[in-house]
Amino acid sequence: MQKLNYDAQESWSMTSGRMQSPIAIRTAETDLIDYPASLNLAYDFTGQYVHDTGQGVEIGLTGTAVIANRPFQLQQFHIHAPSEHTLDGKQFDAEVHFVHQAPDGRQAVIGVFLQIGQASTTFATILSRINDDHSFKCDVTDILPTNRSYYHYIGSLTTPPLSENVEWYILAQPMTISADQLAAFHVHYDYNNRHIQPLNGRPVLYYNE
Repeated sequence: MQKLNYDAQESWSMTSGRMQSPIAIRTAETDLIDYPASLNLAYDFTGQYVHDTGQGVEIGLTGTAVIANRPFQLQQFHIHAPSEHTLDGKQFDAEVHFVHQAPDGRQAVIGVFLQIGQASTTFATILSRINDDHSFKCDVTDILPTNRSYYHYIGSLTTPPLSENVEWYILAQPMTISADQLAAFHVHYDYNNRHIQPLNGRPVLYYNE
């Protein structure tokens, strides 16, 4: 397996480049969402696989989501370390991306920041099953905050082909993993975060649950 070269990001090919991800979120420059736009998530707790994809560690998980009153299906989630997005200049220890698709093909990604603290049972299970195709219990509640306040903008995938018009929802509340768990992830990837991309005038919205 050939791994994506994160040391040569400038050479990654992309079809366009004005709405790229990740971005630096600055809370003072966000606009408040003043209409109902909650995230309602109903994820299954049975993981289907854990793969080292060459871009990161990906976990097969299904479920449904109603995002801003529209239905989506969860396809998978994966892990980047350190975090790809930053919040008021802070880069977190890792970031989880829950990738969804709507019936019309539109993609929405829910991002969760992870910081060093209490160990995560989910993260421990994932690390013990890399490149395992057997189903397993995957209760993601310990890496998914109950408070669903989020920052929202339109961006792109953060790995090639870097396709745009992806809806991003970055949850405001971080969750925790242990230092040992982060070190175990880094055995597979020294780092797998894309560099911050220009905002280019895009609005960033905040929804306060």
